[in-house]
Amino acid sequence: MNITPLSPHIGALVEGVELADLNDGEFDVLYRAYLDHKVLFFHNQSMTPEQHMSFAKRFGQLEPVHPFFPHLEEQEQVVVIETSPGSPPSKSYWHTDLTWQSIPCRCSILHAQLCPEAGGDTIWTSMEAVWLSLTPNEQNALRRLTATHALHAFEGSRYDSVTEDGQSRVAKISTQYPPVTHPLIVRHPETGNPTVYVNEQFTREVDGLSNEESEVLLNKLYQRARLPEFQIRFSWQPGAVAIWDNLSTQHFAVTDYGDKPRRLHRVTVRGEELKSY
Repeated sequence: MNITPLSPHIGALVEGVELADLNDGEFDVLYRAYLDHKVLFFHNQSMTPEQHMSFAKRFGQLEPVHPFFPHLEEQEQVVVIETSPGSPPSKSYWHTDLTWQSIPCRCSILHAQLCPEAGGDTIWTSMEAVWLSLTPNEQNALRRLTATHALHAFEGSRYDSVTEDGQSRVAKISTQYPPVTHPLIVRHPETGNPTVYVNEQFTREVDGLSNEESEVLLNKLYQRARLPEFQIRFSWQPGAVAIWDNLSTQHFAVTDYGDKPRRLHRVTVRGEELKSY
């Protein structure tokens, strides 16, 4: 197995391994790299949906079926992220998966099935690096804060539809998932490292601040997360896989390919209750 770091803060390319056929020793090496580099990339991986799920289970318990994302009929925990002619992708936001849950997911594993000839990259950023870039005074001020996260960004998106009574289907589903509160600075349960835990898609406000103060603080952190030196960008090809740590990263899907066909399968692994740093 060859593991090549791709930047100082985030990302590594892993070669010489088949994810569908890892022995325990190989998985241990891979898992250590996952913690160290936060997102791992692989090329030319042949995995059936069943093998995808089986591999993901080595990281922990799988998330239940997503409340409104499309999924495979035979494997409901495999989300299908798909673009087709006449159905371009929705507006993209920097985000961390499922932070609108009281217990967010631990990691995500994305397997490319069909890709456009050009475009459709994904960018990840290290929120640990964002924390380290702050001054000690800034860090101290953030430690005591919490933020509210909510499932609200998909209303009116391609994942939404209008019910018989004229209401948004996503809005109706969202009532089953009330807003939740998470620490602004989270301690990673395995590395012990602090990470800034906000994202522009699901974080609504910093608790205890005025609307203006909250907006200013969040925008400052979002802009810091967009600094290129904290990021890694990956170009998808069929068979490519990305595995990332949802506690210490954000990601952004680049929607520059119009409605050209694109299809990826995602499986997510359940996390645990977040602890403040």
